[in-house]
Amino acid sequence: MNQLLAKVKNRKQNITEAYKNILNNENFYLFPQNIQSIPYNPNTLLEDGQWYSIDNFSQQEFCLELLQQETLDSADFSSLTNDDFKKIDYLCSFEDENIYYFQKVRPSQLVIKRRLKLGRNFERDEGISIVINPFADAIYKKDIDTLYFQRLETISSIFKGIEMLYREATEEEVVEFFDNDFISLQPTLEISKIGKASRKRIAAAMTALNSFNAEEKQRVIEYTISSSGLVFENNAFIINNEDDIQKLYWGITERYYVSPISQERRIANSIINIQNGNTQTE
Repeated sequence: MNQLLAKVKNRKQNITEAYKNILNNENFYLFPQNIQSIPYNPNTLLEDGQWYSIDNFSQQEFCLELLQQETLDSADFSSLTNDDFKKIDYLCSFEDENIYYFQKVRPSQLVIKRRLKLGRNFERDEGISIVINPFADAIYKKDIDTLYFQRLETISSIFKGIEMLYREATEEEVVEFFDNDFISLQPTLEISKIGKASRKRIAAAMTALNSFNAEEKQRVIEYTISSSGLVFENNAFIINNEDDIQKLYWGITERYYVSPISQERRIANSIINIQNGNTQTE
């Protein structure tokens, strides 16, 4: 049975409450036709119409308990009340036996206004409406245990902890990164003032460095020297600002390349691992 649920939150006490039932036997969202999915990688940017995917989603720490239940029964949920309207965090629509759709409800999607309803009879109406998007922010197909989404930051408040897939480096990890003997952090850049984007790049760079053996690490340093344009003095890259962090990140993650025909030096802004990350179509 199709079912639309709302997850509400007590914002004053920051307590997440139970799912509440809104409607039964209604479809609200579209499943993208011939969906093209790419296993989630923060280094991969989506093309139009593409979705990220996470396989074996029920085995992930951030999977919702709701998705691990065998079936949903409307009798298990109390009904949404008028007092709950402004507390809705997201909607969950269970449709077509094995598909769950999730939509984050932002304040801008709560429309409070007087309306004139058009139909067989004209009617004045007043109340709160929620704007339903044609496509949900996240789609879970239970039969293949796969979650699809397009923006990690949009669904991070739904699936708590999923941001670990693209996390920021902690203060200690940033210090550890700059303690590498091939990096020379200059006084012009204070660790405490390094922004979120740079901290994410540092976390990704550390993951890459930790995967290298000593020979591979030396090769990636030489590659970065020849490709990045960073100043390399006394066996260390001179890091003056966050632009330098980005250039170092591009080197450690092997983003620099030269086009074979025009011999133009370029940076790969998005990468797909062809061996392990082929685009999939449902």
